[in-house]
Amino acid sequence: MTGNEIISLVDTKEPNAYSKDEKIRWLSNLDGKIFEEVIRQYREFDPETDTFTPYEDGTEDLLVGAPWGEEMYTHYLIAKIAAGNAEVSRYNQQIAMYNACYGQWWAHYNRTHMPLSRPRFRF
Repeated sequence: MTGNEIISLVDTKEPNAYSKDEKIRWLSNLDGKIFEEVIRQYREFDPETDTFTPYEDGTEDLLVGAPWGEEMYTHYLIAKIAAGNAEVSRYNQQIAMYNACYGQWWAHYNRTHMPLSRPRFRF
């Protein structure tokens, strides 16, 4: 699933005045955090070559795929739109649903991937 697909879905569900570029930036920032906080904890990476590259035009595949991605990204963008419009109750509703989707994805990712082994501290 690409950023453009999510943006099209969100714009249909939630008409808004925010530009496509701004929504791509929001999705890019979210995936950058997911990459740093979750994915990098489970795989060995070469810091020189394995980095997250911010999205430029929305044609890039998003990090979280089916069945969690569409719902998670949709709730996230609608929450960002609501926050920008100062719609506090709508923001709270959407961010709670985003957090639930993110938690389900993260739990699945944690179950299906082996975390990096870290040196243990010993006395």
